[in-house]
Amino acid sequence: MASRTICPGCFLLISIEFDTFDKILFQKLVYTGKLISEKQQVSYFIKVVAFFWLATKIWSYKTWITDRIYPVIPPLDIVKNVPGFVHLFLFGFSLLALLVILFKESRLLLISLFLSEMLSCSLDTVRWQPWEYMYMCILLMTIINFHKPKNILLLTHLLLVSIYLFSGLHKFNRGFLSLVWMNMILIDFFGLSMDLILKYKLFFVGLLIPIVELVLAGLLLISKSKRRISYILILVHVIILIVIGPFGLQYNSVVWFWNLVMIGMLLIIYVKPIDPVTKSFCTSNFYWLVLWFVMPGFSFFGHWYQYFSFNLYSGKGEQLYFCFSEKKGELKPYFDPKMNTICLGKPCINLQNWALAEIKSAPLPETEIYRKIAVYMKQKYPNDSIKIISYDLQTQKRVEMK
Repeated sequence: MASRTICPGCFLLISIEFDTFDKILFQKLVYTGKLISEKQQVSYFIKVVAFFWLATKIWSYKTWITDRIYPVIPPLDIVKNVPGFVHLFLFGFSLLALLVILFKESRLLLISLFLSEMLSCSLDTVRWQPWEYMYMCILLMTIINFHKPKNILLLTHLLLVSIYLFSGLHKFNRGFLSLVWMNMILIDFFGLSMDLILKYKLFFVGLLIPIVELVLAGLLLISKSKRRISYILILVHVIILIVIGPFGLQYNSVVWFWNLVMIGMLLIIYVKPIDPVTKSFCTSNFYWLVLWFVMPGFSFFGHWYQYFSFNLYSGKGEQLYFCFSEKKGELKPYFDPKMNTICLGKPCINLQNWALAEIKSAPLPETEIYRKIAVYMKQKYPNDSIKIISYDLQTQKRVEMK
């Protein structure tokens, strides 16, 4: 077989972004005479996922424990009074399991990790992050296909297609153009003035972003040059890191790890040609296709969680604001520094800013979870000292939550 190599530019990027562990790992991806086997390919894939999952959990450690101010909101009341040491134990076990997986993959260990993560996520809804969902999907499909490396590679390929497809579809709205493209990118990152944006009609140029995502998702699915498409997607993730990363807007730091693992996954999955998706493969793996390509469609009608459909930086959804009569001592670090019109000049906390600052994870933009948080906050701060307002970013509609 002819020798195949990773492009020098992409390899240089990996050398810059990843630490020594990852550089050694990726250098082993290509042998002198022939490509690695599919079994080795999957082994490297699992190790890269485990490494960044471990880094993500350590970075966002307060998401996984109860020793914090941000409310712990379980999905069911039956687990409401589970003691904090259980959360801590599950967190510690996950870290240990991920660390061991870096050196040796074991199906029993993967199953134990999956059960541990399922239990942990069943205790607090804020743990239902899009990156956690992606990792859990990868973990489960690896367990099911542990001795079928081809299936793991092909299913991961389809998962990547789903991520880029629905991430692009969710961005086709005015909220994305206004909040993400104009405010975050053009004004905050590039420092452009509103006059300049209007003069050169830059507002609707932002539609190119979801269009590019959709085109790349389609090409990734049907193109015979998937590796070339993967290089373009790697460039997209590098640009995202430049914009929101430590040298850019320094925003939502936990997502930095997600972009890095996506780069690693793209390099590993497409280092060799992907087998075609056959009818028999779709039939035997139909449940994954339903989960990744059918269920996310219901999110556009409010019948599937936004984060489980990879609604990422779309500018859609509601924001929750807490208006206080006076600043509460334990919450002082999380009050907005500027006067907020939502709270009519009163001390104000934006739930998303609070979550990103304290637990390094974004709150789930789901009305039912917002209601539970509102009930929790009303009970914790009684006597009408707090007013809770849900604000729709697109319609600018305000609703006070009772």
